Amino acid sequence: MVTRAQAQSFDRVAADYHQLGELTGARLIDRWLTSLLPVAGHRALDLGCGTGRHSVLLAERFEQVDAIDISLPMIELAKACRPRPNISYAHADLQDVAGAGRYDFVVSALTLHHVADLQGALAHIKTLVAPGGRLLVADMYESDSPVGRVQGAVRRVVPLRMRLRALAVMSLGRNISKRGPATAWRIYRLSTRPAWLDHRVSDLFFSRAELERSCEHQLPGYRFDSLGGVRGIGLIWDAPRGPATGGA
Repeated sequence: MVTRAQAQSFDRVAADYHQLGELTGARLIDRWLTSLLPVAGHRALDLGCGTGRHSVLLAERFEQVDAIDISLPMIELAKACRPRPNISYAHADLQDVAGAGRYDFVVSALTLHHVADLQGALAHIKTLVAPGGRLLVADMYESDSPVGRVQGAVRRVVPLRMRLRALAVMSLGRNISKRGPATAWRIYRLSTRPAWLDHRVSDLFFSRAELERSCEHQLPGYRFDSLGGVRGIGLIWDAPRGPATGGA
């Protein structure tokens, strides 16, 4: 029996995560991020870069991209699969990233729901954004909409592991016609492996209210975009032009 800390670690599932990303992608997030990138910039930061999917998007626009992840196997895969001369991959916790006002653009995709202190993470991240720079966060949250409440009631009755397996079966049928039997079967096998299910079941998402409270305190002037469904959310914050932003 694995602990929650072990299940949450991407070390055990890095290769599966990378393969699933290659087969299915996060196209909504990709399109959203690309639509908000500047034509060019000096320095960008990818927090929780995984295997570098968004780092390479940043590298097309920025002179230098620093990409960090707390999982060493993820960083090793990123270096092997997505090397770029202007990307520096590093094994680090986001709280350990230093450099007040250093980055013109900071991105965090599907990372913040893994941190223990959401407000503390945002307080640190905002110090890294240069005056006039931009922070983008893409993540999921526990929805309190009517649809979200219905889904919450279902979650309380049907165990998550069982629902994930059922969703994988439904996706298998769709993917056979859309992607072909071989690819559909690979996606199904990867998404139902025990270690991946352990990881998914151990996720603890913040609520919309918690996110709003943290943003109101740390990121005045923020705004949200919907990233599909009732749970996907995109946070946009533009740092004031003037002295470098500090912590709360």
